[in-house]
Amino acid sequence: MDRSTPKLGCMVSMPRSARLAAWASAWLNDSCSLDDVLTRVCGDDEPHDVIDVPGSTGTVNLITALASLRDAGVTTFRVVLPVPGDPTGLGGPPDLTADAVDAGETVLAVGEPDVAYALVPDIRTFGPPGDQGHFVTWRCRQAAPPPPGPSLTEAEHDLSSSLMEAGSALAQLDVAAWRPEVATLLEEVRSSKVAEPLPRGFPAKAQMVAARSIRLLAVADFALTDDGGAVSASAAESRRSVLTPLERAARHALVAACNALE
Repeated sequence: MDRSTPKLGCMVSMPRSARLAAWASAWLNDSCSLDDVLTRVCGDDEPHDVIDVPGSTGTVNLITALASLRDAGVTTFRVVLPVPGDPTGLGGPPDLTADAVDAGETVLAVGEPDVAYALVPDIRTFGPPGDQGHFVTWRCRQAAPPPPGPSLTEAEHDLSSSLMEAGSALAQLDVAAWRPEVATLLEEVRSSKVAEPLPRGFPAKAQMVAARSIRLLAVADFALTDDGGAVSASAAESRRSVLTPLERAARHALVAACNALE
């Protein structure tokens, strides 16, 4: 079994689209600067490029793209984290939905009455294992206005219910015995003693839900992708049937938290 797992800190970071939606919305709300957005979104990546931005030609940097989208009538940014069979949050068109599902993450830039664009990331990894970097290019596309998603309260309730249902399965599988990282993540979920992952201005509940969600997504990823605790195909399938709803609930809760800026 391959134990060359990324460090725990890498496993609990938010997807780039979640960071972009949250910090760009905070910028529109005068809670942070464009430089703050750039720092939080790009991290250790090479500078992000954006193509096909309204009002611009060719390839532009992220700061120019966000300013152009604001000038085009965008008033908020929303993250969508779609997967095959669950494109929740996307309104189309179909080719955009397919590309967003393939990417696994997208930012919707929306405004009134019918302003809607999608930023779909293309992420390219370069460099040797252990010393890798990323080139990120966002393609801006016309989108249909997104349907309303679950409220933060609804998403938090679903996440808590899914965690309770999955708790006994995690204990029976003794995931922490073969993945010590899981024990650390679950302890952080229980204690809630983690840094606030969202910008200033987000409700305290959104901060808490986002922190729990990114850790439970990492737990589900460990448990669903590593066969170390599954002694048979039937055991692996049983684990999947229990943990897939937890992954879905955590993904939806992270989306609701990142889209909760009022």
